[in-house]
Amino acid sequence: FQRLVGEMQSGKSISVLSNDKVRIDRLDNSMVKDTFRVYSDTISKHPLLNRPEAYRRLTRISKVNGQYYKFDLMDVLIESDDVYQGVTRAFIRLFIFLGLFVIAANTIFFRWILSPFYVSLQEIMFFNVKNKDGVTLPHTNTREFKLLNAFILKMTHNARKDYLTLKEFTENASHEMQTPVAIAKGKLELLMESGELSQDQLYLVQGANHSLSKLSKIGKSLTLLSKIENGEFSDNSTCNLSEVVRQNIDHFRELALLRNIKIDSALTPVVELPMDHALADIMVSNLIKNAIQHNREGGQIYISLNLSRLEVTNTGDAPNVPTEELFNRFKKGQGSSSSLGLGLAIVKKIADINNLKVYYHYADGQHTIRLELN
Repeated sequence: FQRLVGEMQSGKSISVLSNDKVRIDRLDNSMVKDTFRVYSDTISKHPLLNRPEAYRRLTRISKVNGQYYKFDLMDVLIESDDVYQGVTRAFIRLFIFLGLFVIAANTIFFRWILSPFYVSLQEIMFFNVKNKDGVTLPHTNTREFKLLNAFILKMTHNARKDYLTLKEFTENASHEMQTPVAIAKGKLELLMESGELSQDQLYLVQGANHSLSKLSKIGKSLTLLSKIENGEFSDNSTCNLSEVVRQNIDHFRELALLRNIKIDSALTPVVELPMDHALADIMVSNLIKNAIQHNREGGQIYISLNLSRLEVTNTGDAPNVPTEELFNRFKKGQGSSSSLGLGLAIVKKIADINNLKVYYHYADGQHTIRLELN
């Protein structure tokens, strides 16, 4: 009220000072006089909330610059609910801000403090036992990370050492085993050709020679599997799978004719695959060899190749184990089969390292091995 009087005394008009909360009316000087302040409560529409609200009202008549005026001032009452809501909103905003600040600060802090850990973790993820350089771990002053890095270095060193020992043993065992086996086979063959053996003795010698041949094949197959698992075939060039299949069909056609097995094929002229050529040749030759070995006399083989898959289908008896188990080592479809049970295991291993999917299906006397190329 005093502020309004002061502004009026300074020359401001009542139209400028009047608003939603202030009303000033000019009165006739002869009929009024100054009054005391009168306070009252009233209900009025809030201009912002657009709803009725409780107001506190001040009414007074006072003389300003020789003229009487009636002052009518109103202001909204602050209720306890409004105070509670205002305080609640303020605290919610404060807690949200503090929460976001703490989360951001912790994220930045832990990223900085844990950066050596993440670098070490990255090194472990890309560690390869064939890499001569080993792992490169960051320098850190944190005691726990120093202990972790020391353990990682020891672990990777032992892993590489064990890998090299196993690799050397596998190579040496394969090489050293083939030599005495070849010598023994040679002597047995000379003994069979001597003509001095009885029929029973010749049968026993032939059995021993067959067992040595089987032992030699097992050694070569296991060595091949070991080399594939160790990633020693690292040629990432693109091979023409159509040409590989065509060459293997020509190679095995005479072997199939000995059992009166007919080979038919439908090959897309050029199917290129990002794969080591030697592994592709081993994979296809094992598939065709498996189709011949597990076929029946006078049976059929059908080979189809397109841009999405390679399928080898052959006639034959039903396997006595689930087809998905035939990709395991030394698993055979028929107990009397002369195969080693390693051919499909090699195919599966080659498919796995080249991110290919291989499936085995048997129905109505037909064995089908499907290789998904993409």
